[in-house]
Amino acid sequence: MKYFEVIISSILIIMCFESCYKEEIIFNTEPNNLLELPLILRMNHKDCSFDNNQNSLRYSVSEEVIPKFEVFIEFQEYSVIFFEDQLLKNNQINNLGEIKINTEYKVQVVTNNIITELSLIFTKLPIVQITTPNQIYDEPKSLAKIVVNYSDKQAVISYIGIEQRGGWHTLQLPKRSYNFSFLNSIYTDDKISKSLFDLKSNTDWTLDGMYTDNIKVKNKIASKIWADMPGDKHFGIQLNYVELFINNEHQGLYCLGEKINAELLSLSNNEALLYKAIGWTGPKCFEESSQNIPTIDRWDGWVQKYPNPNQRINWEPLARLRDLIVNSNDEEFISQISNTINIDNFIDYYLFLNLISATDNLGKNIFLTRALVSDPLCIIPWDFDGAFSASAIISNNRLYKRLVALNPINFNQKLKDRWFYLRNSIFSSTHLLQIVEANLKQLESSDIIDIENKKWSSDIKIQNEFEKLNFWITERLPILDNYYEKL
Repeated sequence: MKYFEVIISSILIIMCFESCYKEEIIFNTEPNNLLELPLILRMNHKDCSFDNNQNSLRYSVSEEVIPKFEVFIEFQEYSVIFFEDQLLKNNQINNLGEIKINTEYKVQVVTNNIITELSLIFTKLPIVQITTPNQIYDEPKSLAKIVVNYSDKQAVISYIGIEQRGGWHTLQLPKRSYNFSFLNSIYTDDKISKSLFDLKSNTDWTLDGMYTDNIKVKNKIASKIWADMPGDKHFGIQLNYVELFINNEHQGLYCLGEKINAELLSLSNNEALLYKAIGWTGPKCFEESSQNIPTIDRWDGWVQKYPNPNQRINWEPLARLRDLIVNSNDEEFISQISNTINIDNFIDYYLFLNLISATDNLGKNIFLTRALVSDPLCIIPWDFDGAFSASAIISNNRLYKRLVALNPINFNQKLKDRWFYLRNSIFSSTHLLQIVEANLKQLESSDIIDIENKKWSSDIKIQNEFEKLNFWITERLPILDNYYEKL
């Protein structure tokens, strides 16, 4: 230790003689005009993200243990940095020895005779760094820069427009979720498509804070189950765990995911449609039908997402569906329903809805879409924070009530056959618990839940939460087997 102290003292003396003034790093500072934070420590051309509250740096790597961690190191030319008492060489490859994830390493930054002690932790999770001098509002979008640092490949860097995401209740939560759009310049209307996590390029993406989800996995598991179900019309999204930093503050665990939009669904022609249900006013269980069709993009709790409302408003297909469900006689309903909705798609949605007990997705948290005027409407689910909890069978939906009661095109037998087909594959307890286990392992291999608890004053015990979910799934399946067997 004395040897290290001698080295430090010598370096400080040299630095003092070299110049009567040296710059210093202001660690907790606003981004500059290029929306960049001051460089503290960069490894292999990826910045370590800094959290001012914990005086810590985090860096994403792909392995649990790296026996010989050799990296190209960069830092401010007027600073000297020690890693575990090892003097780092700037703009050179340094061997940091054996590195383990979730382990705290000591870093000392010496600048202008000032020693700042930091901790450096390596994580397997990708790190998303957002920098902005602007307040992030519900709307409009604020200009920012995003850096997505993967553990094993080149970072994605771009200007973005970012805004808070969610309804009134979500916007009151202490931990916020976000929507962002990639930008080609500093102008928030200059959108561009980019790919993340090798997914399809898209302009729009989401960052879900999962604040009300104690298990931090409901949306991720439900989206995976829906995507795994075989079928041509299973439109949905993929989600990936990330750690989020906004400027110099670690925000905790997020899910970065695709956003359901026309680009994701490859909607391009003038007759394609995309409607989003955002409230319980009109779409709830399709209990009401309205003849007062508006000429704007919002109607009874629905929003027209495609075509662009500035170019064309088209509520006719949704109006016909609502009228058929609510006002038609039995004969009209039986003869027209299979041409109005994609029956196979709606069967799968009903099975999926009951499998995960998504009571909040009966009429809200859905999209309706079609690609061609000749296509029946398909349903797309999203937002499953309220799933995996209730035990009752979900049936209080006017559309499904009529489908079961009137049995058009042998609906009940199709429903039953499809259930037991899926129970031998995607809906088997083995497959479902494998999905749960895969997510549990990903979270348990990280210290992110400890960070989440500390940051947001929560007390999540992830192993206990997963045991509850496993038990719930195991108990849920026989209830549904019995229900469908009796159809």
